[in-house]
Amino acid sequence: MNLTPFRLTAVLALALWAAPSIAAPEADAEQVRATTAKLIQQLVEQGVLTREKADALLAEMNKPSATPAPVRVPYMPDFMRKELKDEVQLDLAAQAAREGWAKAGSVPAWVRGLSWEGDVRTRYQFDNYAADNAFAFDYNETTRSRAFTQLNTTDDRRRFRVRARAGLNARLDEHWSAGIRLTTGSTSNPISSNQTQGNYGNRFTAAFDRAYIRARRGDVSAVLGRFGNPWFGTDLVWANDLGFDGMSLQWSPSFTPSVQGFVTLAAMPLQEVEYSTRDKWLYGLQVGATQPASADGLGLKIGLGYYHYANIVGEVNATNSTEKDYTAAPFLQKGNTLVNISGFRQNTVDPKPLMALASDFHLINLTTQLDFAAGTGKRVVLTGDYVRNIGFDRAAVSERMGEDVAPETTGYQLRAAYGTAEVKSTHDWQVYFAYKRLERDAVLDAYTDGDFRLGGTDAKGYILGGSYGLGKNTAVSLRYFSGDAISGPQLAIDVVQLDLNVRF
Repeated sequence: MNLTPFRLTAVLALALWAAPSIAAPEADAEQVRATTAKLIQQLVEQGVLTREKADALLAEMNKPSATPAPVRVPYMPDFMRKELKDEVQLDLAAQAAREGWAKAGSVPAWVRGLSWEGDVRTRYQFDNYAADNAFAFDYNETTRSRAFTQLNTTDDRRRFRVRARAGLNARLDEHWSAGIRLTTGSTSNPISSNQTQGNYGNRFTAAFDRAYIRARRGDVSAVLGRFGNPWFGTDLVWANDLGFDGMSLQWSPSFTPSVQGFVTLAAMPLQEVEYSTRDKWLYGLQVGATQPASADGLGLKIGLGYYHYANIVGEVNATNSTEKDYTAAPFLQKGNTLVNISGFRQNTVDPKPLMALASDFHLINLTTQLDFAAGTGKRVVLTGDYVRNIGFDRAAVSERMGEDVAPETTGYQLRAAYGTAEVKSTHDWQVYFAYKRLERDAVLDAYTDGDFRLGGTDAKGYILGGSYGLGKNTAVSLRYFSGDAISGPQLAIDVVQLDLNVRF
């Protein structure tokens, strides 16, 4: 703050007037004298005072005071107080801008309703294939190219991968909110946001995987658009990165002070077909209850769901027709019973393959989770998940396939975890073990976990893993998957994943 000669003179006068009468500790008096001496020196340097007058003032100031006078507050004219106040406010505003702080009222209400969230994960992945694995088809590439394409089943693979997500949530008032999120990945794989590195230096693909509006009234909420998985469950049925289009309605009544129920109802379009009224849909209903765990108490959560897929079974085309092409599956992993719906084309040796699901999928899913304390700051979490496809019709599937197809329609997963409830701080840790068995037509192979045996059904095996906190919201994790076929051709794949994840 620059002071003019007039201000220096005014301040000096006030200081000289107040200095002899300060009833304060000696240290404070000495500080006032030192400050006044500096002011006098500045007046001399600016030519306001002569050296002789300055020496006289210093001598007067340093005279000992016999009896401390009462503290007097010097009068300051209004214009001086206003000027000094304005300068202080400007200094504070500049400091607030530099350091990023400000009073609450200076931030608009709509800005305070916004919140950012996201994460970045880097991964090293090793895919180890058994030497005696059988031949298998890549049905996604087969559908795209309309020629049978082989899936890699023998050559080990090492790769670095990245997943980055950034979301913006807006709370408009107590009833309305909205959200959007960008993520890496592709627009052809609905279950993974991973981006494999090594694309000759090219940029990553990014797309919106969240765009929704949410309304809430009391214990009822509704969401429309594209949103995260609304179901309580594990990756046995739904892959962790999977999102849904459509609408979801949830009611969360409180049964007791410690027990809360939930009812979730959803209608989700899977594929809109322009030239047909038989669009593909997923309808779901889940009911359950939860008792949150206390620091040293028991937590329990249970959910029973029914998921009904509509119009997803393939229909074989008539000869040289493409009318039923829309009934093919847009995305597959591996495992489900498939039928070639391509009609024979003239002047070709073989029909161009177009693969579709041979079975309906109407799933009954029961998930339970038990959570209890096991030592200071440590917990044990036991999870069980069971699914059965009651939509499999043996006669209908066998007719489509031209041979008898036995039902393989159940799956389950058992998982035990020990450690801190969440790995979000330095030295937090957790280890876990799981066993999974998922028969051929137990679930839609397109939507189940894509890491265990590199995705799909007709798989059994175990999972070992652990995570360790390196800092706030920063963790490293290691997972090992060992999966094999249940009844299909031999296909054993072990997967190792080493991750570094940062959340913000």
